[in-house]
Amino acid sequence: MTDNNYNNPHPTPTNRLRWSWFPSLFLGDGMLLSLVVLALVVLRRFGLNNALTTLYISLLCLPFLLRPLFEMVVAHFRGTIKVWILSSEFICTLSLWAIAFTLPTNYWLQGFLCFMPFIIVSGIFYKIAIRRFYINKADNIPPFHKLIARLSRCASLMFGIGAMTMLSGNMEVLTRNVRYSWSVMFYIMAGIEFFLWLWHSIFLPGGKKPYAQPKDLLGLHRGEFRLVMRTMTSGMRNHFMLFSLLYILPEALAAAISLLLYIDAPHNGGLGLSPQEFGLSFGTIGIVALFAGIHFGNKAIERCGMRRCILPMALLMSLHGLMMTFMSFNTAASLGTVCLSTFIGYAALGIGMTAYWAMIDRFSNAGNGTELRNAIALGIMSLIVIVSVLFSGLIQNVIGYRQFFILTTGFYIVPIVVAAVNIFMFRK
Repeated sequence: MTDNNYNNPHPTPTNRLRWSWFPSLFLGDGMLLSLVVLALVVLRRFGLNNALTTLYISLLCLPFLLRPLFEMVVAHFRGTIKVWILSSEFICTLSLWAIAFTLPTNYWLQGFLCFMPFIIVSGIFYKIAIRRFYINKADNIPPFHKLIARLSRCASLMFGIGAMTMLSGNMEVLTRNVRYSWSVMFYIMAGIEFFLWLWHSIFLPGGKKPYAQPKDLLGLHRGEFRLVMRTMTSGMRNHFMLFSLLYILPEALAAAISLLLYIDAPHNGGLGLSPQEFGLSFGTIGIVALFAGIHFGNKAIERCGMRRCILPMALLMSLHGLMMTFMSFNTAASLGTVCLSTFIGYAALGIGMTAYWAMIDRFSNAGNGTELRNAIALGIMSLIVIVSVLFSGLIQNVIGYRQFFILTTGFYIVPIVVAAVNIFMFRK
């Protein structure tokens, strides 16, 4: 395997795995989701209510809507893919350090909202870059490589959400200073990101050539983007594929409020878990269950096919909503009961979301411009999630956790309808 295979914006995957850089690429990939979850926890721990917390998280996640533009920037502007990866990691390191520095001050919120967007944007560029660095055609990637990538992401999330929240919680007990405790956590995350940057600077293959040729930004919009959009919006099947992206609607509504239920005080209707308990229940057990569900969901699709699996998966995903409803009605439940409910709910969610990612892959590979189609699909998905998270905090503040989860459980009819129509549309 030569370095030229990896300089190419569309490399050809091989059966040989480079242990010096392959797992660490996906460790970095899991950092973005970890930091979004940690941002949610930090805003709530620092005294913001649910409505403001979900508002700020929604605003911070707006760059996800620009992923199609970022995709074209990485594809067409000057620089190797390695440069994009290293630049993203370095910017993320500086931004994490800046947030850690400002958290103990009176200007913590301004500093947090100022530097967190740099982390989000650099994380999006990082995701795009590693996809183009190694993952070009998902069907050609050896299954062993997919498993290693999945395990690396899982380990990253367990460390970022589980270990870091438990560490911050213990420091809160020792120092009795919430801001200082979470500031130290961000310093540690900055150190991890700096280590990944240094590691990839040394071991990640790359070189001076080939570079993407410079291209006019307006020409980029009018040509490639319009052509892909025209093909995506023509024909009944393409229209249905766009409609299928609503499959994620109930989970988008419940995403932020599910996490807030764990940490909110009992007098507000929450479970009142400490950061240590949250790190154990969601950050460890929930993450393991989620990735176990994804693994078994992928195995089921490989063995039985998408058409036979999608409806059972959509039905099973509703179990996550039922578990959250159960916990909202049992706020005095023991930690063991919470952990068991979390495991069941997030394992079911992982299985159900496997069908969603399979639909996005089918949508991306249905015509020309695979990478751009994938970015557009992910941008639409992000729009659904951002709008849902924005309104979920407002709705929960008005009606409370119990009524909120009863309401969102009713929305699980949407993925069931999508699955049923999917079976009819793709029966051949």
